[in-house]
Amino acid sequence: MSMPEINGPTPNAASADEPRYEFHRLMRRDPKYAWWRPLALLGTATGFYLVAIVILLIGLMIVLFSSLGTRLDEPTDPVMMAFDSMNMADPAVFLFTMLSLIVLIPVAYFAYLLLGPKPLGLLISVAGRIRWKWLGLCTGIAVVLYAVYFGISLGIEAAGLVAPTNVPAENLPANPLFFALLVVLLVPFQAAAEEIVFRGMLMQTIGSWLKHPLFAILLPVPLFTFGHLYDIYGLLDVAFFAIAAGFLTWRTGGLEAAIAIHVINNVGLFLLAAVGAVDINATQSSLSSLLTSIGFTALVTYILLWVAKRRHIERTAGPAPQRRAPQLLQPWPAPYPAVPPAPAYWAPPAPQSGSAYAPAQPPLEGYPNPSQPDANPHDHNAPNP
Repeated sequence: MSMPEINGPTPNAASADEPRYEFHRLMRRDPKYAWWRPLALLGTATGFYLVAIVILLIGLMIVLFSSLGTRLDEPTDPVMMAFDSMNMADPAVFLFTMLSLIVLIPVAYFAYLLLGPKPLGLLISVAGRIRWKWLGLCTGIAVVLYAVYFGISLGIEAAGLVAPTNVPAENLPANPLFFALLVVLLVPFQAAAEEIVFRGMLMQTIGSWLKHPLFAILLPVPLFTFGHLYDIYGLLDVAFFAIAAGFLTWRTGGLEAAIAIHVINNVGLFLLAAVGAVDINATQSSLSSLLTSIGFTALVTYILLWVAKRRHIERTAGPAPQRRAPQLLQPWPAPYPAVPPAPAYWAPPAPQSGSAYAPAQPPLEGYPNPSQPDANPHDHNAPNP
């Protein structure tokens, strides 16, 4: 089946010449980008993750020592046996495994804080944030589709059309309700953490060097696939899921759709394992299961792409906003004068014709009138005319 084309809103004339960046090229949007920064980012993230794992291991040893004491050296202790075999049905093993993956979220964000593009939300989508409405819509669609898929699978098994699943007793959680609570609380973050690293950080790192999206989609697939301990059919199933998640991320401009299907898939499988419908530690699969899973994953991907097209989900980002240089000179006119005005002093009225100053009022009797000169200017005793 052909995948629908997704075209975001047509840019207006004013922004037609602006560069647009797809999700895997968002590191190139950063004005500080240099070829070495993505490499340094990966190295920083790796260092942070090693530190986080050491802290988790120290915490695990403290808990085990305080609860088991001298039984740590007993190979027959149930808890130690569970860790030796990495039995995911054991709550302690499940909790430690989930936390060891969940810490990838702060690891990735701290690495981006130091060396990644800004804002930090570009790790999630071209909008620079989690698009919550789109994430909620994808999650709702995934819940419906996976519920139908799991229901049909269980119905086929119940009808005897396929061999029933036989789960060994040691692979059944001792407390299904408590195990289901752990699943609901932890698995969504575990699935989101894997998407942030493999479809977020790695896709953007590779995309900063190689422009074609196929490189960014396909090159992280082996790392994601071989992190799962399955047979060839199981590994191929995981690889196809990784390709579908990468394609969704590229075509929708963010991780929301990939996170939604990853979360619902994992939560559904672990909840089925809590009630014994699925073997949580199974590593074997079959060709029929592989083909069925690939077909369903392709269907879910197609539906989400179709919905994204109908809702015009933005899949590119414009250029980073330019920082304005600080203004060194005030604009004219200045709000206040640069030089204070000279103070105003009182001045006498302007002189009239033939006189130095014009009196403001007639002179008092007995005083000479400056506008009429004396008859004898040298006779100071002469009377006024």
